Amino acid sequence: MALVHVHGIGNREAEDKGRAALRDSWFRLALLPAAGCRSPEAPILNPHWGALLSPPAWNWASLRVDGVESLGDDRPAIDVSVAEMVVGVVAAGPDVVEGRVLVTAARKSLLWAVELLAVSLEARSAEERDTTVAFCARAVAYWAWKTGEGRHGDGVEFFAWIGEIEGDIDFLDRLAEEMNIWQGQWDDDSGPRDAPGEWERFGGMRVPRPARAAVRRMNAALAKTVAGGVMAVSRRFTPKSALLFADVAGYLAGRGSVEQPGPVVELVGKALDCAASTARENGDPLIVVAHSMGGNIVHDVLSLHRPDVRIDLLVTVGTQVGLFEELKLFAASDPAVPSPHVARVPMLPNVTRWINVVDVRDPLAFAAGPVFAGAEDLVFDSGALLPHGAYLTSPDFHRRLARRIAEGTRS
Repeated sequence: MALVHVHGIGNREAEDKGRAALRDSWFRLALLPAAGCRSPEAPILNPHWGALLSPPAWNWASLRVDGVESLGDDRPAIDVSVAEMVVGVVAAGPDVVEGRVLVTAARKSLLWAVELLAVSLEARSAEERDTTVAFCARAVAYWAWKTGEGRHGDGVEFFAWIGEIEGDIDFLDRLAEEMNIWQGQWDDDSGPRDAPGEWERFGGMRVPRPARAAVRRMNAALAKTVAGGVMAVSRRFTPKSALLFADVAGYLAGRGSVEQPGPVVELVGKALDCAASTARENGDPLIVVAHSMGGNIVHDVLSLHRPDVRIDLLVTVGTQVGLFEELKLFAASDPAVPSPHVARVPMLPNVTRWINVVDVRDPLAFAAGPVFAGAEDLVFDSGALLPHGAYLTSPDFHRRLARRIAEGTRS
């Protein structure tokens, strides 16, 4: 088994190291076992392609408007007093002072609280990372089993113990206690016989250090984040946000040809070659996971540059592959499709199964099924404020994806 993850725009290796390590832990816990991985040390490759694109020639001079003459009134678009008011409200809020971010979320939805925790994790070591991922995974399994995946209820109205909690650290301790009680039901001969079929046995757990650290970090940053969010409405693009557009344009302009592929195509192609070789040696399947622009790059590479590389499972999340094909932006796009004779673009012959996940709130995610034959579109609602980046940090996403992969293709 080998897995290749291809990132989207705005990612650079130095900034992505921590996120990549967490992603890999989730892949090893959920996706790889569901796909039949037999090796716990199966290689996971993360080709970071962003740094291969050309830097801005004038060092983002196009973003600088300080000192430029004003057209008319100099007043800002948003009154600064609005931001000051928000700061005052947040500073006076007892939920912030007492550290109740997760408790407040859990009163509405326990799942939401776990998702907030998972997206804020930072770990010092692989052991800490894997332990914390397992903690969040079991918390979601506990929620799903107790609530019937939310059908029977959620929040404090369903989990009465949440109403007894005053602070976030106490919440984590009580959650661990409740999960261990739940776990004991499966280990006790007198308990229920139909144990949950996914992530059901992790052993007894304590709250890992990164989870406690994440809680403290969230509460400490909340006032600053809210106030900054209001002020950000009146700001122009920053180099970080402009980089998103630069990555798309830079890739399309420099992807090259079959005879002379561009540097991004070369990097991703070599990662696929390496993973394919490892998978063949071990007799395991090859998996590719692509997020956002990474899905477009993978489609370009597989359709034109590596048609001989066999992908057993392709998972695209929050991608624009369907849109790019509708606009005929791929190097292999056929302007004659659709036609009266060919309704959709044929499935890539070197891809056995393709799952495309779309968050219903993600403005950058597009369906692939109406455009490509054989693509399995699946809808996922993360509930996140910024859903485009929330797929691969969500415990519930990994749980649901693993289950769907294990079920196989539905007719």
